[in-house]
Amino acid sequence: MQDKTKENPTNFTPTGSLGLLFEKAKSHNHFNQLLKAFLPKELAGLSLCLIEDKTVFLVAKNSSVAFRAKKQKKQLLSEIKKIEGLSAVELISISVDEKKY
Repeated sequence: MQDKTKENPTNFTPTGSLGLLFEKAKSHNHFNQLLKAFLPKELAGLSLCLIEDKTVFLVAKNSSVAFRAKKQKKQLLSEIKKIEGLSAVELISISVDEKKY
């Protein structure tokens, strides 16, 4: 009989480094959802890519969204700092998603 607990990733709780990776992915998805709720309509194409040290890396779906986000970096940083768990962020890096081109 097949183990059904591994079909749904939310119920899967591995140990060790794989477990840490799962927890990091869950928190990443949570922060990405919170970020999307804070973003204004003109920056809707931004998504969270990576959180490392005190830097948040964002990916824009195209160059125009990246340009608008770079022009509003200070406001974007203040909005990101309002998200619980991201208050220690000091830098934002914005790049364009190259896979779509």
